[in-house]
Amino acid sequence: MWQSVLNSVGLGSPEDYVQPRLSIGSAVADQELSTGHFKIQVDAQALALTIKNAHGRIIWKSLHNLPFLSSTVGKDTVTDGNNGVFKVVEVDEKPTRLQTITKVVREDESTIKIYGGLGIKLVPPTHMDYVLTLREISHRQLQFSAEITHRDPIMENYNRLLLTYESRADEHFYGFGEQFSYASLKGQKVPILVREQGAGRGAPAASSLKEAAFSVLGSYGYTDNFATYASVPQYISSDVRSLFMENSEYMSFDMTQPDRVTIRLESDKMRGRILDGKTMLDLLTEYTTYSGRMLRLPNWVSEGVIAGIQGGTEKIKDIIQHLKEHQIPIAAVFIQDWTGQRLQDAGNGVRFTRHWWNWESDDDLYPNWENFVHELVKETEEEEGKKMRVLTYVNPLLSNVNMKPRYKRNLFNEAQEKGYLVKSPQSSSSEHQALSIQFGLGLEAGILDLTNPDTRTWIKQILKEQVWNSGISGMMVDFGEHLPCDPKKSILHSGETAATYHNHYPEEWAQLHQEIVMELEKEDEAVCFFRSGYTHSPGHMNLFWAGDQNVTWDQYYGVKSAVIGMLSGGFSGFSVTHCDIGGYNTVSTNIPGMKMTRTRELLYRWMELAAFTAAFRTSEGLIPSLNAQFYDDDESYEHFAHTAKLFTVISEYRKSVLEEAYHKGWPLLRHPVFYYPNDSTTRELTHQQFLMGSSMMIAPVLTPSTAYVKVYFPQDAQKISWRHIWTGKYYAGDGTYKAVDAPMGQPAVFIKEPRDDDGLLNGLLDYATTYYQRKAKPVSK
Repeated sequence: MWQSVLNSVGLGSPEDYVQPRLSIGSAVADQELSTGHFKIQVDAQALALTIKNAHGRIIWKSLHNLPFLSSTVGKDTVTDGNNGVFKVVEVDEKPTRLQTITKVVREDESTIKIYGGLGIKLVPPTHMDYVLTLREISHRQLQFSAEITHRDPIMENYNRLLLTYESRADEHFYGFGEQFSYASLKGQKVPILVREQGAGRGAPAASSLKEAAFSVLGSYGYTDNFATYASVPQYISSDVRSLFMENSEYMSFDMTQPDRVTIRLESDKMRGRILDGKTMLDLLTEYTTYSGRMLRLPNWVSEGVIAGIQGGTEKIKDIIQHLKEHQIPIAAVFIQDWTGQRLQDAGNGVRFTRHWWNWESDDDLYPNWENFVHELVKETEEEEGKKMRVLTYVNPLLSNVNMKPRYKRNLFNEAQEKGYLVKSPQSSSSEHQALSIQFGLGLEAGILDLTNPDTRTWIKQILKEQVWNSGISGMMVDFGEHLPCDPKKSILHSGETAATYHNHYPEEWAQLHQEIVMELEKEDEAVCFFRSGYTHSPGHMNLFWAGDQNVTWDQYYGVKSAVIGMLSGGFSGFSVTHCDIGGYNTVSTNIPGMKMTRTRELLYRWMELAAFTAAFRTSEGLIPSLNAQFYDDDESYEHFAHTAKLFTVISEYRKSVLEEAYHKGWPLLRHPVFYYPNDSTTRELTHQQFLMGSSMMIAPVLTPSTAYVKVYFPQDAQKISWRHIWTGKYYAGDGTYKAVDAPMGQPAVFIKEPRDDDGLLNGLLDYATTYYQRKAKPVSK
């Protein structure tokens, strides 16, 4: 009885008597207000806020009689693991349950403001005031911003905002950066945090074993399904709707309920944009006017393989000679261990080869490094008339080389003395004590503080003098996700908190390298490929890569996840992308059933996949001696030559599609939903098939011991068909699955008919036909 009395006067627990609801004041006019191209209405009948485009189509709507803004208290738990692995546990307590709209004001021709309050109880001491501003940026972009302007004292800890709005059960969501577990994120809750993927994502039964197997690399094992190097608060939906956030603080997008989306932001100031367009590709074009579009990839990348080779000058020269003998065109050789190798002991007699993160050449592996680079370039140019480039490796970390037998400079010591590394809060301002990031047993490093202008000047000069001046043409620009999220664990020069700067770090890291390339006037020559990113990263890079996959077939972190990641990134502006051929993460362990090494079959099938990406680059993997390699024998060279031919023969077509990336933001590799958003089967596709541009479809073989694939041919209103390049057989676009033979060397590739590629795929058809006839012809006795 006493509880009933408390409830009746508004003093009981809100959950006991207050249902979430939206109240619209009587002074609020029930009419549409226009910002020019957008129509906004606080609808007292529907008890909802509605936003329409100029043609009357609803592009955003709140739920009937439910708050679209709310807040909670509670301290999230962010575990900073080693090696850039972060795990987040969200904590939401005492949610506000009431939202009022008291006033709607047109501030000017393009801006409307909505005023109101949020509360947990009916009585005044539990109240916060907010203002929601809707401002037209262009005829296809409506910016929204929500801010708490006043709090009652009891509400002082409500520093988080949640935005909730309507969805349909059949509306699928794509993007959120480079997601590796799902293509459509409907039914998922996606955290937005740039971080290391780990190596055991999404396989619960094996998580503890995988974590143990990768313990050598620090806290590098099992992570959640959404751990990604490139996390972006943006999506495009199959209902041709798009929204992105401009904030950088930690947030999540909750799509687990079929009728709604909830964006949860760790800030009381929320800012984002709602986009309008006729197609999903239109929305992507509009989004990339904000995020930036990827820069032009030099033509030489399409002219041959980028051979990833390590181990010193003699090994590299020998393999290059074999590549020439097998007539395999070489665009570049990628030498990742140019700074020298260090062994990291994993116990049980297992050692991993890592590199010295001290950006100078190693005199033991590569004596006379500059001469070696010039020799490689000159010899190939003289013999073949084509210039072979050399690529190297850098990252934003510096390790102390005082244990290295020989070195010229210790960049870690220099940076620490100058205060150029992110600092640990445990140090005093005079000590310049660097924050130490652990990478497993016996390996730790400091991270460059890119908020310090002097740091940027210093590292740019080092990279120019000690890396670029040797005559290289680019590099793998690794990492960018290791800055701790917790402000109690790191101090930045600018005074900005790590919580707000963490997601910006990869943007700044990419921008720094873009500045170097421009200052050296190498825009037409240089390739820098990255794995980490946030919203504005694409505008600072000309090549992206899918990071470190396991040398496995699985969908959690193997070859299938590479395909999902490349396609997902395309929805978020990462339009020019590729992956390590064969994967990277390798495990040699005494744990039964957990040895993980690359098979020849996996390597061959990965080559077939990579032939239809932006760059054809091999990786030896973490433990080269345990993995199948393209240089193992004549057979492996022959398959490498064949897949390299598939890559180069479509170079002109690839370049034409890349023009759409540069000018419109459209990805080279496209999920079929871009063209068939109303097809329920297409919406559910993940790694099974994809398009390169609009004229070619690829269904790679991603399962071992398989010689066919099931391909879905979406129903097409234009009554198109798809021509199989090997057999010449036509498959109608009629909304059915077909089994298609795909023996080794003949991945399922199709060209759209009627043709719209301006003949740029004729070379592929000619090569495929000749190859198929040669393979089908009986061998004479």
